[in-house]
Amino acid sequence: MKRFFRHSCRGFTLTEILVSMFVFTIMMVSVSQISSTTFFGYRNTRAIQRDIENAQFSMNIIAKELRTSSVVSAAGNQTSVKFYDYSQEKCFQYRIVSQRLEVDSHDDVDAAACQSRTFNTFLPVSTGVIAGSFQVTPSASGTVGKVTMFLDIFEGASHHARIQTTVSLRDFAVSGI
Repeated sequence: MKRFFRHSCRGFTLTEILVSMFVFTIMMVSVSQISSTTFFGYRNTRAIQRDIENAQFSMNIIAKELRTSSVVSAAGNQTSVKFYDYSQEKCFQYRIVSQRLEVDSHDDVDAAACQSRTFNTFLPVSTGVIAGSFQVTPSASGTVGKVTMFLDIFEGASHHARIQTTVSLRDFAVSGI
């Protein structure tokens, strides 16, 4: 009986405990690394999605205003676009400067007054770091103008997204159509 009692009360050796703790530690470090990597990827994806949504919202506002407008700025690839919106009777200028998209607007009577207007109180339109340009083709006799917007959205070196859209102007009186 004494022999049975001594054999049944036997515990783990120090070596067995150390090996099991080592295996447990390796498993916990692996699980925490996988969780950390997954969480970082999720945060990065959410940041990209947020910046793209902000830029798309800004582009949609600009596109809506451009559809009922005449561009009064020069043609070509540039970092700002100035146009007169007939539906609101306002002159707008959007620009990309210092990695921000900004806007200023004033009430004007016609496109000629808008063309000579100078702007100086720009407000940010979108969050995040934005670079890009506007490719402008103004309306002319027999052709409808268009504006193509290119935006690069980035936040450091961790993520980068590029979006673009083209808007046809509906200033048929200017184009003679």
